[in-house]
Amino acid sequence: MATNWGIVGAGKISHDFLTAMGTLPAGEHRVVAVAARDKERAKEFANKHKVEKVRDSYEELARDEEVEVVYVGVIAPAHKEMVKLMLNNEKAVLCEKPLGLSLAEVTEMVELARQKNLFFMEAVWSRTFPLYSALTERLATLGQPVNLVLTFGQAGNQEADQRLAWKRNGGGTVLDWGVYCIQMALHVFGGEMPTRVVASGLELNEDGVDIAMSVALYFSGSRMATFITDLRVDLPCEAYISTTGGQVKVAAPFWCPPSLEVAGVKEEFPLPTGAKHPFYFTNSQGLAFEAAEVRRCLKLGLKESPKMTLEETMIVARVQQEIMNQLGIQYTE
Repeated sequence: MATNWGIVGAGKISHDFLTAMGTLPAGEHRVVAVAARDKERAKEFANKHKVEKVRDSYEELARDEEVEVVYVGVIAPAHKEMVKLMLNNEKAVLCEKPLGLSLAEVTEMVELARQKNLFFMEAVWSRTFPLYSALTERLATLGQPVNLVLTFGQAGNQEADQRLAWKRNGGGTVLDWGVYCIQMALHVFGGEMPTRVVASGLELNEDGVDIAMSVALYFSGSRMATFITDLRVDLPCEAYISTTGGQVKVAAPFWCPPSLEVAGVKEEFPLPTGAKHPFYFTNSQGLAFEAAEVRRCLKLGLKESPKMTLEETMIVARVQQEIMNQLGIQYTE
């Protein structure tokens, strides 16, 4: 039986998600309905992706009895409202990252999902890539990971016409890109909350979002992760993990990587093929892994994915909140 999806938002990431979903075996996924602020855009989206129904409002989609699970693909400032609406209408939810604009928002959503006993997952698609599972296996053969260094920078994102330049879009690097860096550190160091977070950054832009930052995360047992983010320039976007038994390199982009190297030996991890439309974002074919993971969890009756647990989502939010406190960033009153 197919997993029945509802789609909140008809933008680029929703397009990529459904395009990737289309590479999965026929009959596993059915897209029942879509809703967006602009109904004409939603109609165009539905025609392109063969979505069965265009709903007049998000509330109408939430009440659709055929919808089993909802993908929330709108901008981060709208996540809490959409997630709560869907959970309160008994829908399972996969919500794009960053889940919320503050620790308080994330806590509210997670607590509601647990109270309602519904499946809920932050869409950290990285965790569903086969490479991430392989990384865990390779690290287990190399002794203790003790140091992680990674970067995330893509030139031009500080410009006024870019989404990440504005607070109203949840802009800056701490939320949108920080989630990827923090989740990698948690993945390498066993999902622990860091014992200490030290952040520094440039002055915030005139709208109050960060342009570039450097963060050190300290973990028990003298382990640490360091990451740099920058809206202005391209950075290598690779991850280097040093262990007591050797080094591992996760190729760029580390959040949706095609390969890794262990002691200089490269392993390739192919992405799904057969997409019917071009993608907007790099390696979005890998969103198919995320859709498949949600279906797997729902079929097993799980309320969260073991690949990206709600506890890890909470830890990511705690670390992001600490970084924001240190850098003077505030998205909510």
